[in-house]
Amino acid sequence: MRAAAAAQATRPHPEHCQLGGAQGCTAPAEIKVADSWGDAAWGCAAHVEEAVINVRSVFIANEELGGLAAYVNR
Repeated sequence: MRAAAAAQATRPHPEHCQLGGAQGCTAPAEIKVADSWGDAAWGCAAHVEEAVINVRSVFIANEELGGLAAYVNR
């Protein structure tokens, strides 16, 4: 989690966690997660960890890996 937060620290992101649900979360947004449906959100370390553990299709977003774009546009 710390490595992901460090890698994404310079990316533009919201100030607060977007994964707090109805109660909200005032913790800093540190890590971007995404799912296979194309939804993405920024979250604090605690909520990102919860999502990665409990939601099957969630993963830590990483632009450096290139995603499917290189495969689709070959």
